[in-house]
Amino acid sequence: QFEGLDTDSAYMPYGASIPIEKALDPHGDVILAYEMNGKPLSRDHGYPLRVIVPGVVASRSVKWLGKIIISTQESTSHWQQNDYKGFAPNVDWDTVDFKKSPAIQELPVISAICNPLEGERIKVVDGKIKMRGYAWSGGGRKIIRVDVSGDGGKNWQAADVLESDEARHPRAWGWTLWSAEIPVSAKSSTVQLCAKAVDSQYNTQPENFENIWNLRGVLANAYHRVNVILQK
Repeated sequence: QFEGLDTDSAYMPYGASIPIEKALDPHGDVILAYEMNGKPLSRDHGYPLRVIVPGVVASRSVKWLGKIIISTQESTSHWQQNDYKGFAPNVDWDTVDFKKSPAIQELPVISAICNPLEGERIKVVDGKIKMRGYAWSGGGRKIIRVDVSGDGGKNWQAADVLESDEARHPRAWGWTLWSAEIPVSAKSSTVQLCAKAVDSQYNTQPENFENIWNLRGVLANAYHRVNVILQK
Protein backbone atom coordinates (compact mmCIF):
# COMPACT_ATOMS: atom_id res chain seq x y z
CA GLN A 1 0.00 0.00 0.00
CA PHE A 2 1.20 3.53 -0.79
CA GLU A 3 0.02 6.58 1.12
CA GLY A 4 0.59 10.16 -0.01
CA LEU A 5 1.20 13.28 2.02
CA ASP A 6 -1.73 15.06 0.34
CA THR A 7 -5.15 14.89 1.97
CA ASP A 8 -8.74 15.52 0.91
CA SER A 9 -11.30 17.78 2.58
CA ALA A 10 -11.82 15.15 5.28
CA TYR A 11 -8.02 15.06 5.92
CA MET A 12 -7.74 11.56 4.51
CA PRO A 13 -4.53 10.93 2.55
CA TYR A 14 -4.55 9.72 -1.03
CA GLY A 15 -3.83 5.98 -1.07
CA ALA A 16 -3.43 3.15 -3.55
CA SER A 17 -1.94 -0.33 -3.67
CA ILE A 18 -0.44 -2.87 -6.05
CA PRO A 19 0.03 -6.64 -5.75
CA ILE A 20 3.21 -7.56 -3.85
CA GLU A 21 4.24 -9.72 -6.82
CA LYS A 22 4.52 -6.61 -8.99
CA ALA A 23 6.53 -4.74 -6.37
CA LEU A 24 9.04 -7.57 -5.81
CA ASP A 25 9.41 -8.73 -9.41
CA PRO A 26 12.91 -7.72 -10.62
CA HIS A 27 11.38 -7.36 -14.09
CA GLY A 28 8.47 -5.27 -12.78
CA ASP A 29 10.69 -2.17 -12.62
CA VAL A 30 8.79 -0.53 -9.75
CA ILE A 31 10.95 2.29 -8.36
CA LEU A 32 10.86 5.07 -5.79
CA ALA A 33 11.76 8.18 -7.77
CA TYR A 34 13.32 11.31 -6.28
CA GLU A 35 14.83 12.63 -9.53
CA MET A 36 13.66 13.03 -13.11
CA ASN A 37 16.06 13.79 -15.97
CA GLY A 38 18.86 14.26 -13.45
CA LYS A 39 17.02 16.88 -11.38
CA PRO A 40 14.94 16.63 -8.18
CA LEU A 41 11.29 15.90 -8.82
CA SER A 42 9.18 19.00 -9.23
CA ARG A 43 6.27 19.48 -6.88
CA ASP A 44 3.83 18.73 -9.70
CA HIS A 45 5.56 15.41 -10.33
CA GLY A 46 5.47 14.31 -6.69
CA TYR A 47 8.40 15.91 -4.82
CA PRO A 48 10.08 14.69 -2.69
CA LEU A 49 9.28 11.05 -3.54
CA ARG A 50 6.98 9.22 -5.90
CA VAL A 51 6.44 5.54 -6.56
CA ILE A 52 6.54 4.65 -10.26
CA VAL A 53 4.62 1.51 -11.28
CA PRO A 54 5.12 1.01 -15.03
CA GLY A 55 2.50 -0.78 -17.11
CA VAL A 56 -0.17 -0.03 -14.50
CA VAL A 57 -2.88 2.66 -14.31
CA ALA A 58 -1.19 5.88 -13.16
CA SER A 59 -3.42 6.23 -10.09
CA ARG A 60 -1.20 3.59 -8.42
CA SER A 61 1.96 5.69 -8.94
CA VAL A 62 1.35 7.72 -5.78
CA LYS A 63 2.84 11.21 -5.62
CA TRP A 64 4.23 12.95 -2.52
CA LEU A 65 4.81 9.52 -1.02
CA GLY A 66 4.78 9.48 2.77
CA LYS A 67 4.27 5.84 3.74
CA ILE A 68 4.59 2.30 2.37
CA ILE A 69 2.61 -0.45 4.10
CA ILE A 70 3.06 -4.20 3.56
CA SER A 71 -0.32 -5.83 4.12
CA THR A 72 -2.42 -8.83 3.20
CA GLN A 73 -5.20 -6.39 2.22
CA GLU A 74 -5.54 -3.71 -0.43
CA SER A 75 -5.44 -0.07 0.53
CA THR A 76 -8.70 0.92 2.17
CA SER A 77 -8.62 4.37 0.57
CA HIS A 78 -11.60 5.64 -1.39
CA TRP A 79 -9.57 5.66 -4.61
CA GLN A 80 -8.61 2.00 -4.33
CA GLN A 81 -11.99 0.73 -3.14
CA ASN A 82 -14.56 3.05 -4.73
CA ASP A 83 -12.94 4.44 -7.85
CA TYR A 84 -10.88 3.29 -10.89
CA LYS A 85 -12.92 0.12 -11.42
CA GLY A 86 -14.77 -1.17 -14.48
CA PHE A 87 -18.38 -2.36 -14.68
CA ALA A 88 -20.83 -3.84 -17.16
CA PRO A 89 -22.62 -1.36 -19.46
CA ASN A 90 -25.95 -1.85 -17.65
CA VAL A 91 -24.60 -0.81 -14.23
CA ASP A 92 -25.53 2.75 -13.18
CA TRP A 93 -25.03 4.85 -10.05
CA ASP A 94 -28.20 3.39 -8.50
CA THR A 95 -27.09 -0.23 -8.90
CA VAL A 96 -23.28 -0.08 -8.70
CA ASP A 97 -21.51 -2.17 -6.07
CA PHE A 98 -17.81 -1.32 -6.02
CA LYS A 99 -17.04 -4.44 -3.98
CA LYS A 100 -17.94 -6.63 -6.96
CA SER A 101 -15.19 -5.37 -9.27
CA PRO A 102 -11.41 -5.57 -8.79
CA ALA A 103 -9.37 -2.39 -8.83
CA ILE A 104 -7.74 -1.60 -12.17
CA GLN A 105 -4.06 -2.48 -12.39
CA GLU A 106 -2.74 -3.25 -15.90
CA LEU A 107 -4.46 -1.30 -18.66
CA PRO A 108 -5.72 -2.51 -22.07
CA VAL A 109 -4.14 -1.64 -25.41
CA ILE A 110 -4.83 1.89 -26.69
CA SER A 111 -3.92 4.19 -29.57
CA ALA A 112 -4.61 7.78 -30.57
CA ILE A 113 -4.50 9.88 -33.71
CA CYS A 114 -2.58 13.06 -32.94
CA ASN A 115 -2.42 14.49 -36.44
CA PRO A 116 -4.67 15.47 -38.15
CA LEU A 117 -7.07 16.92 -35.62
CA GLU A 118 -10.85 16.65 -35.54
CA GLY A 119 -12.40 18.94 -38.16
CA GLU A 120 -9.06 19.88 -39.72
CA ARG A 121 -8.78 20.66 -43.44
CA ILE A 122 -6.24 18.29 -44.99
CA LYS A 123 -4.47 18.63 -48.32
CA VAL A 124 -4.71 15.46 -50.41
CA VAL A 125 -1.47 14.64 -52.24
CA ASP A 126 -1.54 11.94 -54.92
CA GLY A 127 -4.78 10.61 -53.45
CA LYS A 128 -3.31 10.19 -49.95
CA ILE A 129 -3.11 11.97 -46.61
CA LYS A 130 -0.73 11.54 -43.67
CA MET A 131 -1.58 10.38 -40.15
CA ARG A 132 0.49 10.28 -36.97
CA GLY A 133 -0.16 9.16 -33.42
CA TYR A 134 0.88 6.97 -30.50
CA ALA A 135 -0.01 3.55 -29.11
CA TRP A 136 0.60 1.78 -25.81
CA SER A 137 -0.41 -1.35 -23.90
CA GLY A 138 -0.38 -2.20 -20.20
CA GLY A 139 1.56 -4.93 -18.44
CA GLY A 140 4.73 -4.34 -20.45
CA ARG A 141 3.15 -5.64 -23.65
CA LYS A 142 4.81 -4.21 -26.74
CA ILE A 143 2.96 -2.63 -29.66
CA ILE A 144 3.62 -4.78 -32.72
CA ARG A 145 1.24 -3.12 -35.20
CA VAL A 146 -1.09 -0.17 -35.63
CA ASP A 147 -3.88 -0.48 -38.19
CA VAL A 148 -5.28 2.68 -39.78
CA SER A 149 -8.30 3.39 -41.95
CA GLY A 150 -9.32 6.32 -44.14
CA ASP A 151 -12.94 5.31 -44.62
CA GLY A 152 -14.42 4.86 -41.15
CA GLY A 153 -13.06 1.36 -40.63
CA LYS A 154 -14.21 -0.35 -43.84
CA ASN A 155 -10.68 -0.87 -45.14
CA TRP A 156 -7.45 -1.06 -43.15
CA GLN A 157 -3.70 -1.01 -43.62
CA ALA A 158 -0.78 -1.22 -41.22
CA ALA A 159 0.99 1.99 -40.25
CA ASP A 160 4.16 2.53 -42.27
CA VAL A 161 6.42 3.38 -39.31
CA LEU A 162 6.52 2.26 -35.66
CA GLU A 163 9.04 4.01 -33.41
CA SER A 164 9.79 2.76 -29.90
CA ASP A 165 12.72 1.91 -27.65
CA GLU A 166 14.40 -1.51 -27.74
CA ALA A 167 12.50 -2.90 -24.76
CA ARG A 168 10.64 -6.17 -25.31
CA HIS A 169 7.62 -7.82 -23.73
CA PRO A 170 7.11 -7.98 -20.77
CA ARG A 171 9.09 -4.77 -20.09
CA ALA A 172 7.91 -2.53 -22.92
CA TRP A 173 6.75 0.39 -20.78
CA GLY A 174 7.05 3.28 -23.24
CA TRP A 175 4.84 4.71 -25.94
CA THR A 176 5.14 3.67 -29.57
CA LEU A 177 4.93 6.49 -32.11
CA TRP A 178 3.42 5.61 -35.47
CA SER A 179 2.90 7.28 -38.83
CA ALA A 180 1.07 6.32 -41.99
CA GLU A 181 0.14 7.55 -45.43
CA ILE A 182 -3.31 6.34 -46.42
CA PRO A 183 -5.49 6.61 -49.54
CA VAL A 184 -8.77 8.53 -49.33
CA SER A 185 -11.77 8.56 -51.62
CA ALA A 186 -11.61 11.04 -54.48
CA LYS A 187 -15.40 11.34 -54.31
CA SER A 188 -15.64 12.42 -50.69
CA SER A 189 -15.23 15.87 -49.17
CA THR A 190 -15.07 14.50 -45.62
CA VAL A 191 -13.66 11.24 -44.30
CA GLN A 192 -13.38 9.51 -40.96
CA LEU A 193 -9.93 8.33 -39.97
CA CYS A 194 -9.57 5.39 -37.54
CA ALA A 195 -6.70 3.76 -35.65
CA LYS A 196 -6.41 0.55 -33.63
CA ALA A 197 -3.31 -0.97 -32.08
CA VAL A 198 -2.24 -4.59 -31.64
CA ASP A 199 0.11 -5.62 -28.81
CA SER A 200 2.58 -8.49 -28.42
CA GLN A 201 -0.13 -10.81 -27.09
CA TYR A 202 -2.40 -9.90 -30.04
CA ASN A 203 -4.82 -7.93 -27.94
CA THR A 204 -6.51 -5.26 -30.03
CA GLN A 205 -9.08 -2.51 -29.55
CA PRO A 206 -12.87 -2.92 -29.77
CA GLU A 207 -14.76 -1.21 -32.57
CA ASN A 208 -16.93 1.15 -30.55
CA PHE A 209 -17.62 2.47 -27.08
CA GLU A 210 -21.26 1.39 -26.86
CA ASN A 211 -20.34 -2.21 -25.98
CA ILE A 212 -17.75 -1.28 -23.32
CA TRP A 213 -19.35 1.84 -21.83
CA ASN A 214 -19.22 2.02 -18.03
CA LEU A 215 -20.37 4.62 -15.57
CA ARG A 216 -16.83 5.65 -14.58
CA GLY A 217 -15.72 6.09 -18.19
CA VAL A 218 -12.50 4.13 -17.59
CA LEU A 219 -10.92 1.45 -19.80
CA ALA A 220 -12.47 3.20 -22.82
CA ASN A 221 -10.12 1.88 -25.50
CA ALA A 222 -12.31 1.69 -28.62
CA TYR A 223 -10.94 2.82 -32.00
CA HIS A 224 -9.94 6.47 -32.06
CA ARG A 225 -11.91 8.24 -34.81
CA VAL A 226 -11.18 11.66 -36.33
CA ASN A 227 -13.34 13.37 -38.95
CA VAL A 228 -11.49 15.62 -41.39
CA ILE A 229 -12.26 17.79 -44.43
CA LEU A 230 -10.37 17.05 -47.64
CA GLN A 231 -8.83 19.76 -49.79
CA LYS A 232 -8.10 18.49 -53.30
